[in-house]
Amino acid sequence: MSIRRTFLLLVAPLFLLLAGVNGALLYAWERAEAERGLANQAIAAAVTTAAFADVADDLARAVADPVRAAGLREAARRVEGLTGLYIVTPAGRTVRIAGPPSAQGPGTFARPQGPTAAPIGADVPGQRRATGLAPIARGGFVIAQIDAEPMFARMRDLQRLILILVGAAGLLGLALALTIARLIVRELARNSATIGAIRADAPADDVDGFAIRETRDLALAVRLMRTSVAGRLARAKHELSRRDRERDEAASAAAYRDTAFPPLASGAAAGAAVAARMLGAAPPGAFHALCVAGDRAALVVGECGGESPSAALAQALAARRFLERRLLDGSPEARLAQARSAFGIDRLAWTAWSRAAPPAAQVLGLLDGDDLARAQAYVARAPGLSPDAVIDDVAALLRPDGLLAVVAPGSAQAGEG
Repeated sequence: MSIRRTFLLLVAPLFLLLAGVNGALLYAWERAEAERGLANQAIAAAVTTAAFADVADDLARAVADPVRAAGLREAARRVEGLTGLYIVTPAGRTVRIAGPPSAQGPGTFARPQGPTAAPIGADVPGQRRATGLAPIARGGFVIAQIDAEPMFARMRDLQRLILILVGAAGLLGLALALTIARLIVRELARNSATIGAIRADAPADDVDGFAIRETRDLALAVRLMRTSVAGRLARAKHELSRRDRERDEAASAAAYRDTAFPPLASGAAAGAAVAARMLGAAPPGAFHALCVAGDRAALVVGECGGESPSAALAQALAARRFLERRLLDGSPEARLAQARSAFGIDRLAWTAWSRAAPPAAQVLGLLDGDDLARAQAYVARAPGLSPDAVIDDVAALLRPDGLLAVVAPGSAQAGEG
């Protein structure tokens, strides 16, 4: 469903509903007030006539007196809207003071206990009247009737006015819905065009032209993201260009060596825990190899020579593959001698153990100066640390360049942390 249709289905019915509810409440309130006013007017006429009847010693003689009857009729004519005034004697006879003779027949109303109003009703010709009743002290009661047709005419006029207002509210809601929907659709279309232009790396529309504040903020955010992404790409391109200019064979070999020889960490090598890691600017030919065969294991660290850094790295990769496959296949010393001769290994350190004869905590490394001796002393003073923790501490304390490996019995891991 489109945005325009959604607004039309929501806003216009909402305006109609609100206008209809308010109009119905207004009509009900106005009619109730008008009926209450007619009822009070009829009750006032009935009570006034009942007061006249109460002061007469003989009600029948008083209403039969031409002078008094003429006075009552003259007073009745002065009451606005009065269409009928009747006195029902205690004997049940109805005396007409004003109004048509047949408008009120005997027995139509019962004597009330106090002044009250009967529901608005219509007589035989269909004319609607409001009726007020008032009791007389010595028996009987007074009936006063007020013409209700003017009130219903006003209600019809009010009803027509309310219908016109409801229709106008519906048209207003429809116009507002169309205007708002058109504005939002236009803003979203421009925003989509802006995003499309950014995606195609083309000039975008002017953000200041947006009429809706939230849409303008969204367009500004998209433009900011575009600028940020463009800046990030430019910085990345600049960094790649710089690295390309600074890249040489040694740097390439060192970068690939970090991928080819990731940090080694094993806690289940024939009952021993093993860790090995390149530290700092390690030689390009440095390598480590862990060989596990059943209940036996061996760890070798070494450095291969070569005419170039890439040649030394290639020798190191070949030496690791050879030693991992063949070191424990026969005599380890003989395999190491073959590896030295075949791969040009200049420096080498190794250790072997079995599950029956686990190794002591020791350090194997290719470090410059006395860094290796310091690492060995550190392991001797902290036998409870795991091999990974030992390498972390040595790297933080000494910042050495080279290759460091640590072997410890499996139970040594209990002291880690």
